[in-house]
Amino acid sequence: MMSVPPQLPSPGVVLRRLLQNLGGGLRDLVLLPLLSRVPREWVVLRLDRGLAEASTPSPWLEQLMQRPPLLANVLEVMRYAQRDEQVQGVLLKLGPGSLGWAKVSALARALGRLREAGKRVVAYAENTGNAGAWLGAMADHFWMAPEGRLDLLGVRMEVPFLRRALEKLQIEPDVISAGRYKSAAETLERSSMSRAAREALEAVVERLYEALIDGLASGSAGSAERAREWIDNGPYLAVQAQEIGLVDELVYADEVPQRLAALAPGNGEPEAGHEARLVSAASYARVARPRFQWQPVLGEANELAVVVLQGLILPGAGSSRGIVGLLGRLAQSDNVRAVVLRIDSPGGDPLASDLIWRAVGKLAEKKPVVASLGDTGASGGYYVAMAANEIIAEPTTLTGSIGVVMASLKFDAFLEQLGVSFDAVERGRHAGIYDPVRARTEEERALLRRQIELLYTDFVRKAAKDRGLSEEVLDRVAQGRVWTGSHAKEHALVDQLGGLDVALARVRELSGLEPEAGRVVQYAVSPVAARFLRSSPLERARGAQFLCPVQVRLD
Repeated sequence: MMSVPPQLPSPGVVLRRLLQNLGGGLRDLVLLPLLSRVPREWVVLRLDRGLAEASTPSPWLEQLMQRPPLLANVLEVMRYAQRDEQVQGVLLKLGPGSLGWAKVSALARALGRLREAGKRVVAYAENTGNAGAWLGAMADHFWMAPEGRLDLLGVRMEVPFLRRALEKLQIEPDVISAGRYKSAAETLERSSMSRAAREALEAVVERLYEALIDGLASGSAGSAERAREWIDNGPYLAVQAQEIGLVDELVYADEVPQRLAALAPGNGEPEAGHEARLVSAASYARVARPRFQWQPVLGEANELAVVVLQGLILPGAGSSRGIVGLLGRLAQSDNVRAVVLRIDSPGGDPLASDLIWRAVGKLAEKKPVVASLGDTGASGGYYVAMAANEIIAEPTTLTGSIGVVMASLKFDAFLEQLGVSFDAVERGRHAGIYDPVRARTEEERALLRRQIELLYTDFVRKAAKDRGLSEEVLDRVAQGRVWTGSHAKEHALVDQLGGLDVALARVRELSGLEPEAGRVVQYAVSPVAARFLRSSPLERARGAQFLCPVQVRLD
């Protein structure tokens, strides 16, 4: 177990802690009398717009864009409600918003803990799909609008193929890849899935389908057989879902507060007009967060940093103004005790991935680092996680995809149809190797193939070393193949199954903190730095990519 050596903080950290103590005390002095009057019988969690991993740089912009709530905040509110004697239950508002497989897995576990603590859980939806059905099945009551739709359909992974369209346009693809299953560019050069791609996707879809069945069966379906029957007979109108027991009642949205009031212990039928008192998740969080406690200004670091890496890893992310710079600052911070790297990324640029990987490794030499994989932590997303002390993934996370692909298009014949031609003067045998208006020579393709093979070999070598496996064993589970988190655990690509809560618990253990101790702070790249992380389409087209080809929607 990694332990953090005790050391006195710098004067700047002492001053900051002192100001935080004073600010926290003043805040509670002013707000507590007002917050104590906030009703908190039923906490409303709005999931109808989906869930996000990271916030926008500006709170006012977040409100203007009506961004979905953060997964971490929703789980925090559910944890507070679980222990709050004044809270009778939680109302989930479901809808068509994207939730994602890993996020729903985390929410389902949190709902189970709420019910075990004696809290009521009610799910309400007007229109929803697989995710809503899963969470609705986990609730005590699942209500829908009378004319709503429940699209419980199962799992489908569909891939578009452009080969014939490109042939008609006289555009030629040029694809070089390393890894038998690295199928990210098959969409350009084939008309259907290769045998290897189908094999990998069949395994992923089957495991996700099993997760959906298990979720329904552990809830109101009661058995895997009934869950399969529900899926195979979908989709449903709300009235049809009620007939088979998937939905409990048909309720209009304006009737929900009165129906909730009827669920209060010993209430029976509520008086006409009596409604339950509802509080939004944001308002409840301000009320329920642990009140101010004086923190020793000379004590050891107690901050747990959560760094969110979301989306494509683009050139520039490895700069001092990108994620690498942020990780370096956290490594030097006297106030940060440990770090959770929360990853929801299909990968991207190899250089940026490698620079982030190195920064994570250097950080892990000084402080405990746990990588927590969200819906996707694959290819370059997995690469950056490898250097952490441990990797934790949800059973439904898409991960692995250890491989490399380089894809480009040749446009000369297409442009010739439009009357566009090019002429050039060059020096150097390979000066035009990236030119999209001429075919590469066999010598040039061999040169690029060698580079792709070297990148793949290096990826496998680093993964094997970080995971404590031989290169031969690692190569067998690499080959560009996408795995679910449960598959990855079986092949030692991840250490433990679970979500962000499990990662925080583990990083506390590694850093010698008591359960629930430490202040959790989320970090992200600044909006100014974000401008430096963008790259041009031409720049991306020229380079190899650590990129996962698979996306499977739950909703």
